[in-house]
Amino acid sequence: MHVCAYIIISGDEMESKKSPLEQKNFIQNNIDFDFYKTLFDPVRIEILLYLVIKGKSNIREISENFSQDRSVISRHLDLMNRYGIVKKSKENRNIYYEADSKFVIDKFELTSDNIKKMMLCATSEDYME
Repeated sequence: MHVCAYIIISGDEMESKKSPLEQKNFIQNNIDFDFYKTLFDPVRIEILLYLVIKGKSNIREISENFSQDRSVISRHLDLMNRYGIVKKSKENRNIYYEADSKFVIDKFELTSDNIKKMMLCATSEDYME
C-alpha cells in the first residue's frame, strides 16, 4: 500500500496514482495562481508595501507616491481588491484601501502547506515504486 495514497489539498483528495498530467491539472486547480500573478506584479508589490507601511489610504494619497497615472493605480487597486490583497471601504466621498495582511498570510500558508504535502508525497519511497 502507498503511504501517499491520498494527499489533501484545500479539503479535496488527490490519488497519488493519477497520471502526471492529471496531477498537474489538480495542482493548478488547487493553488490560486491568479492570486499570485496579481500579487507579484512589481507595481502592485510597491502599492502593497506602501499600504503596509502607511496604513489605510485613499487613491489620492497612494497615487501621489507613484509615477503612474492615478487611473492606472486605481486599476491596480481594483484588481488587488478583487483577489483579496487589499480591502476597500468608502467613507463619505472617499474610497480607502488597506492591505489585508491576514488574508495574504493565510493564502501563503495554505499554498505552502499544499506544496509541502505534494512534495513529501512525490518524494516518498512508497510513491516511487
